[in-house]
Amino acid sequence: MSRTTVLRRTRTVAVASLIAAAAFSLTACGGGESDSDAKGGSASATANGTSGGSGGGSGSTGGSGEDIDAKAGNASGGSSSASRCTSDHLEAAWSNFEGGPDMEYDGQQTARVVLKNTGSTDCTMVGFPGVQLQTEHGETWDLRRTDDKPKPVRVDAGGRVTFDITFLASTRDDDKKFAPDQVVITPPNEEANLSLDWPYGGALLDQSGATRPGTFVGPVSTPE
Repeated sequence: MSRTTVLRRTRTVAVASLIAAAAFSLTACGGGESDSDAKGGSASATANGTSGGSGGGSGSTGGSGEDIDAKAGNASGGSSSASRCTSDHLEAAWSNFEGGPDMEYDGQQTARVVLKNTGSTDCTMVGFPGVQLQTEHGETWDLRRTDDKPKPVRVDAGGRVTFDITFLASTRDDDKKFAPDQVVITPPNEEANLSLDWPYGGALLDQSGATRPGTFVGPVSTPE
């Protein structure tokens, strides 16, 4: 075999390898989307793993815990040169979305959390918060994420973003129950936590070991 033939075959293999690598890269970057209903829906979490954020770092910063109107303040979508929102400049509170959950309702419903930028400058946020439910006896449940594709959100100083915890309440005596006492939130790409008391009473249907639980968390987004 001539030296020219060997070189041509070597170049052909190299080009084919580059094309295959590029195709694999495009596939790995792709992501699907799914819809999550509030009350009466039948959506479920399908993402692998548990909580979002950047892991459950130590330390805790308490939110106000007050019900507030999520529409107050400004937040906008799209990319921005503002710095990332950090836990030390965020305050968590429950929204009064739809008047709050009804723990006697046996379908899926939503508890909405508001994150307020307490800093003096704009910041940006994108992704899923980590959410861990805790009982008064020390049991924990790291919520799975939806397959929704997160979008970057710019948060003005004093502005707010929201995210939804979709859940199934326990309404039957023979249910396996999980009674939240505290909700520990890790903002996207952060390690320090924000903590809220669970204000709605009752118990959730314990699906902490399920592969497609009816209780899960969505990405941060602009208030409706």
